[in-house]
Amino acid sequence: MNFQLNGKIGIWLNKLNGKTVDKIYQVDYNNDRHNDDYLPWIFLITFAEFDQYLKIEGDFDGSHLKINLREKSLLKNELKENNLPNELDLWQVYETKSDEKLGRLLGQRIEFVEFGVDKDEFEINGTKIKGQKEFFNFIRFNCKNLNLTVFEGSLTGLGVSDDKNVKLNFEETFEIHNTNKNNC
Repeated sequence: MNFQLNGKIGIWLNKLNGKTVDKIYQVDYNNDRHNDDYLPWIFLITFAEFDQYLKIEGDFDGSHLKINLREKSLLKNELKENNLPNELDLWQVYETKSDEKLGRLLGQRIEFVEFGVDKDEFEINGTKIKGQKEFFNFIRFNCKNLNLTVFEGSLTGLGVSDDKNVKLNFEETFEIHNTNKNNC
C-alpha cells in the first residue's frame, strides 16, 4: 500500500486500531546482534486475525521511515529474502522475544497510532527545505499500558523507546498525526 496525501494523511494506518500484535520479526546483522552498535533496520509486525502485516524500514536516509501495510501472503517470501544466516556480514531475520523492548508490544491491543510526517516546508540552520511527504518520521503504537515509538536512529538503524515523551530528532520539522476516530 502506498502512502497517499489526500487530506487524511496516513488514514490507512487506522486499520491497526483495535488489532492485537501477534509476532514481530527484526532484520539485523548475523553476528552478535545484542552487542553490535548497529540496530535492526526492518521490523515486520503481524497481527492476530488480520490479513496484512506492517513493514517498517529505516536506514535509507538517516531521518525517515518507510511504512507499509502488505498482504500477509507476502510475508513468508519477505522473511526468506531477508534471512541469510550463512553469509558473512549479511543479515538475518530474528523473531522478537517478549523480554526485548520491542517485544513488549507482543500481545498488546493497539488503541491508536501516532505518526510524524514532514511539514510542507521547514527551515534548518537558515536553509528552507521542502518536506518529504512520502516518508514518516516516527510511528508510535498506543496501547492501554504501553506507548512504544519506532524512529530512525540516525544511520544506525531503527530505534525503539517506551518513553511516551521521547525526544525525537528535528521535531520542529514534522507534524504529528494520529488514527483516533476523531482524526481519521
